[in-house]
Amino acid sequence: MSLDIEVLQMTVDEFADYQIAIGSAVERYGALYWLRKKGLFFRPLLLHEAFSPSASDLPPLGLGGFQYIVPDWHEANSTMRFLILDDVHAYALGKLQSKRRLLIKNAAKLFVVRPIKEIAEFQEQGFHAYSSFYQRTRYQYKPERTRRSQFDQWADAVLKCTKALVLGGYDQGGKLKSVSISHWVGKSLLYSTFFSDTPTLQKGIGELMFHVLRETASRTPGIEDVMVRRYQGGNGMDNYYLLRGARLVCRPAKLRLHPAAKWILKSCFPARYATLGEGQELGLLSEEGHGTCGPLNA
Repeated sequence: MSLDIEVLQMTVDEFADYQIAIGSAVERYGALYWLRKKGLFFRPLLLHEAFSPSASDLPPLGLGGFQYIVPDWHEANSTMRFLILDDVHAYALGKLQSKRRLLIKNAAKLFVVRPIKEIAEFQEQGFHAYSSFYQRTRYQYKPERTRRSQFDQWADAVLKCTKALVLGGYDQGGKLKSVSISHWVGKSLLYSTFFSDTPTLQKGIGELMFHVLRETASRTPGIEDVMVRRYQGGNGMDNYYLLRGARLVCRPAKLRLHPAAKWILKSCFPARYATLGEGQELGLLSEEGHGTCGPLNA
């Protein structure tokens, strides 16, 4: 169904360099890399890892703030929630529900998943897939990539990073229709990006590409989990991955916000403020996403 796909492990420095190359606002304070998000809010580059930073490792509070995972629940004043795939080496197509297996097998008759190697192909055919994806979703992150020149710069930077796992979904005519991008850093495979044109998505390419990613992780020694995404409160994409075996976990976090930033978030953007998990009960949610948060045994 798929080729033997090699995954190359990246150092934290390499991952930071990659993020800078694709246009992310990465800043280093002390021993830690931080991503500057909208406005003046910071999160660690390795969002899912726990830290015990010294004062020199923290970004300036300024008029914004920052949040990071801490090792001990007693240090936390908030939570961060993630969707992860653990026990990755136990994954096998035959263990899936029959409906899911059928969707994957049917998609495999129509498409081939393999690494993207040619920058020009990624730029030309990938842009058509991305444009279709944007028209369908109105995805707001980096909207400038809907311009061909900006997309070409991004695609060039992505493929020049030889350790990024860039997979393409190709139709029977060899045309690139879907793209996924992941990175192996530390013990985790970070699932960063997926986009597809609409007709191809309707034929099951998403099922096939997610299967190939999980299959690749399962036979790669050293990968212990797949970090799928940060949980967004139960939206459609959260539910999509929960139904495909992702587990919802809560981890203890430290949140610092400037009082003005906190007031603006709570007053004007309550849903966004809620995702910071300030004051919520800490812990682990069940695989189905129900129940209360309890300590994560990890």
